[in-house]
Amino acid sequence: MSSKALATPFIRHVTTRGYAQAAPVAASRDARIQSSVLANNTFVAALDNGSPVARVTIAFKAGSRYEPQTELGIAHVLRSAAGLTTKNASAFMISRKLAQAGASVSASGDREFVYYTLEATQENLPEAIDYLNKLVSNQEFRPWELSDNVPRLKFDLAAIPPQVRAVDLLHKAAFRRGLGNSLFIAPKKIGTIGSESLQHFASTSLTQGRCAVAIFGGSQERAAMIAQNLQISTGAEGQTSSSTYFGGELRKEMGGDLAHVAIAVQGAPAGSPQSLALAVAAKALGNGPVIKWGADNTPLAKAIGNVGPFAAAGFNVSYSDNGLFGVVLSVAKDEANAAVKAAGKLLKAGNLSAEAIKAGKNQLKVQVLSEAEDGTGLAESMAAQGLNTRSVKSPADIANAIDQLSNSDISQAVSNAVKNKISMGAAGNLAFVPYTDEL
Repeated sequence: MSSKALATPFIRHVTTRGYAQAAPVAASRDARIQSSVLANNTFVAALDNGSPVARVTIAFKAGSRYEPQTELGIAHVLRSAAGLTTKNASAFMISRKLAQAGASVSASGDREFVYYTLEATQENLPEAIDYLNKLVSNQEFRPWELSDNVPRLKFDLAAIPPQVRAVDLLHKAAFRRGLGNSLFIAPKKIGTIGSESLQHFASTSLTQGRCAVAIFGGSQERAAMIAQNLQISTGAEGQTSSSTYFGGELRKEMGGDLAHVAIAVQGAPAGSPQSLALAVAAKALGNGPVIKWGADNTPLAKAIGNVGPFAAAGFNVSYSDNGLFGVVLSVAKDEANAAVKAAGKLLKAGNLSAEAIKAGKNQLKVQVLSEAEDGTGLAESMAAQGLNTRSVKSPADIANAIDQLSNSDISQAVSNAVKNKISMGAAGNLAFVPYTDEL
């Protein structure tokens, strides 16, 4: 008898995409990304590079920032409900047909977007796309299937890493509402969001004006055909209320031997030169040892000093209208006071040497171009860029833009950012974690 532990699910539910959007994926030298906006206001993008495996992403502006304040967590339930029965096909039929085609679908999301991503070989792509359409279109959210899905939601919450909890609390402290809405449903809310609420949220969020279709390994014509065949509402993009940066702090005492702390200041919106400059600065602050088991010689590690085992990294996350720039730190509880104060002092000082900036630029370029080998990353990135800016930059364009940033551009962006009020999110054993007014 074969073990179920070796079976890979055909429909995967990915809770979070990490601290920031995935880097674009590299294209072959003779392939160019093509994009356009259809008459129904759906954005489509394609990279036809002859890949034997195609990736198709259908993305919507349906992330947690768009949740009604009375239905917080509904975006998490929407992601988790991917693959349930729709008006076009049952959950069993969707999973069976995708299995027969050797395809898989993942539902993932961040604070702004929900992504439905298909992976299939070129010969089975037409049939797989048909069932991707059935999965996304006319979702029904049957009450008994939502009840059966409750254990998955509980597992999602139980599997959240403490560093992600700290970053989630950081967003809540920094923005309160909108971008401050959690990526995850609260435990007490599980089972309370019903079919009618999901239907209303889907009908207002999964619309043509809030949709982007991106394909890696296919033509722009195919991407347009996929978008036109989607059976979704014809609603317009609509107005999105901007999220104001307030600054503050939230702490969640969880016990244990470690403290996990995220501190940040206001960053820059996606697509702006300041956002790219802050991304370089985040790498320049530090991203851990570059050699396995080697010493960490980054400015962040040097500032924290010899306080025992710790892990620290700079991060920058940009959204359509705002962003965060800061540091994530995991440290032993007894050393938290000194380590967090040192990291906060470095962040507020905003001083980066020319050597650190050079290293940051090189590391960011390596990340952009190396992560480019994952076609799924490119498809989702193209969709996200399209929904944010109505255009798509290739990895080569982004690498060139990084090269064109001067040290003064990066230093100025950091100087402007650190003038803002500091925010903090902390989870774990917080007995010795300082408060923001002590940093």
